[in-house]
Amino acid sequence: MPQQTLVARQLADILSVIAHPHRIRIIEELGRRECDVHTLAELLDLRQSTVSQHLAQLRSKGIALAERDGRSVRYSLSRTWLAGWLVEGFQLLELQNTQSNKVMEAAKAVRRLWRVKK
Repeated sequence: MPQQTLVARQLADILSVIAHPHRIRIIEELGRRECDVHTLAELLDLRQSTVSQHLAQLRSKGIALAERDGRSVRYSLSRTWLAGWLVEGFQLLELQNTQSNKVMEAAKAVRRLWRVKK
């Protein structure tokens, strides 16, 4: 039982870092390709400083990797399957939001969009 608790706590810690809308989007984008902060900021319509803060959190848990490329830093996922896992998780939204057609349809559309680009 103590091993199960230890593992559950560690997983919860990692999932708590993932569980932010901007970080989910960053993971999805990095699942497609390596990006620098500028590119991610443009794709997500966020300030570069905001993206950098989110990337720092993802890096702290080993989710994102950074590699210097001249003057810029390119980011990638340490586990590329993570992006696909999140996209598949959108099925939960489709199932749980049967009372909200707007959310259900958005989840379906985003899952199709992200899956096509992979």
